[in-house]
Amino acid sequence: MQKSTRLYSLVSALIFVTACSSEPVKKTHTPFNEPTKTNQPKSNLVSKAQALYQKNDIKGATKILEGAYLGDISIKERSEYWNLKGLIALGGKKFDLASQNFRRAIEENLVPEYRGYYQYNLATALHGSSNYQESFDILSAIDLSAIDQPQQNKVLFLKEKVSKMMDFAKKKVEVKPTVKDENKAIEAGASPTPSTEPKLDEKGMLTSPEIVYTGEVSRKKIGLLIPLTGKYESFGKKVQRSVELALQHSTDSRAKDYELVAEDSGDNAESQVKALQKLVEEDRVIAVIGPVISKGIELLAKKSVFYQVPMITLAQVQSPTASHLFFCSVSNKDQTLQTVQYGMTSKGFRIFAILAPSNKPGEEMAQTFKDEVLARNGEIAHLEFYDPNITDFRSAVDKVLGLADLKKRATELKELEEKRRELNITRKTSRTAQYYNLPPIIDFDAVFIADEAKTAGQIIPTFAYRDAKNLKFIGISSWNSSQLIQRAQDQVEEAIFPVGFNTIKPSTDTKAFYDLYSSNYNAAPGELDALAFDAASLVIKAMSGGPSTREEMRMMIETTKEVQGATGEFTIKEHRCARTLPLARVYKGKFEIINEEKN
Repeated sequence: MQKSTRLYSLVSALIFVTACSSEPVKKTHTPFNEPTKTNQPKSNLVSKAQALYQKNDIKGATKILEGAYLGDISIKERSEYWNLKGLIALGGKKFDLASQNFRRAIEENLVPEYRGYYQYNLATALHGSSNYQESFDILSAIDLSAIDQPQQNKVLFLKEKVSKMMDFAKKKVEVKPTVKDENKAIEAGASPTPSTEPKLDEKGMLTSPEIVYTGEVSRKKIGLLIPLTGKYESFGKKVQRSVELALQHSTDSRAKDYELVAEDSGDNAESQVKALQKLVEEDRVIAVIGPVISKGIELLAKKSVFYQVPMITLAQVQSPTASHLFFCSVSNKDQTLQTVQYGMTSKGFRIFAILAPSNKPGEEMAQTFKDEVLARNGEIAHLEFYDPNITDFRSAVDKVLGLADLKKRATELKELEEKRRELNITRKTSRTAQYYNLPPIIDFDAVFIADEAKTAGQIIPTFAYRDAKNLKFIGISSWNSSQLIQRAQDQVEEAIFPVGFNTIKPSTDTKAFYDLYSSNYNAAPGELDALAFDAASLVIKAMSGGPSTREEMRMMIETTKEVQGATGEFTIKEHRCARTLPLARVYKGKFEIINEEKN
């Protein structure tokens, strides 16, 4: 409602709840601290009632309204009088009475820009009394151009919800006690029992089932689904610290009023689901930050859709896609877009080898990199996966270098044997090894390793051990670690990788977060700390739109743009935090930020 201060009187026109929430509306949200003096009636009855309503004094507001004579209220204020009475009735779930009052508000309204808000309130009351058709008709009649963006989102959301309820009412079968009876009903033309399982849309995204959870919601409670015990406890505590920091130091003064509720997700799928259930059903949170680990993410995605609760996960994986699941980790797509574009455009790479761990994060990253290369008419010469638990990478490296299947190189082996016989070499030593070992086949321009710095620091020297030296390597954002150079040393020179949390040459936002975190916790933040701060910043910005249901919160998140976070500015795109990542390279044993003009 950012039209003018004159619109303060819309305080009673705005309603931030739909009938799918069982929590009554007790007060509304307004960006203004004081009522405008414009068009105030002499008695100020409506203004006084509004002020009490804002303070959650429903009895006081009701007493004023019930004791007032219409003659004491100016004609210009009467629409607000009826609207406020409607809000109070709606908060008490007296839907028919609320509808009557909202109709009077529309009839007596003299301010055109108020009409859409009053219509929305009437449609909400009709929805509550299951009068879906009329609710849908009224929502369709609202002039969206006359109301602000947050309210437009609410209108569209309620319209979608009402439409689904209309469809469900048409399909509903009253009694289906057994599978046999249900089959008979289906044969007779009835629809099956509404499903609680999410469905896939045309893009393969998990979307809402016909039956969803409709429990109460607390508009100021944010859930934190993190491991507080077990082997991932340290990760959970890092996330909690950054989220608390974001809430305490947000430029949005309302953030200090939000309540953070943390639940221990443990380290397995079952414990994560139980923690989510408690956050939604008992703590009544409006959104959840988490999970942190990838384990059980598929089941949590389904549960988020059933509970209609938006979840902002920090897990490294980037799937499955679900209507209520958002990924705040550094996107695979953003990482590979930068590295492939730079490698192929500036460095002239065209053919690549890929090495990745055989787990979900590794497989996802490898596939994304491959897709990006092929989209630019490049080639993938090798794609090899290895057990993420191994520490000896010779087997995987040998496959890339053509040293694993010696049968294919039988001719070369025979030539080496003849050469040894010719030179009378009978023993393999460091000086004669060249007459025993096949040379590596390097039929690629660069090697992409989809693993963290510690592991990449072990893999890269293995190539040199197999006589494949001075190769070009491409990595992922977690390569921004001193472990990479410590382990791989000069073999990693000229390697390039994207940077998620840019501490090499930080932006203003990143430096501000770094200083804030360091001064509060006496420690340097890492990428996980920064991503947790980003997730909290996203939630805070979405909540500034005043959502009162979890579905409204989801819509706010889905349309959020230009969030200023610890990693810089990002926007929600395709349910991911989309970032333009800088690139770094290893140069003379140090990291430096590069761009396409600098080779």
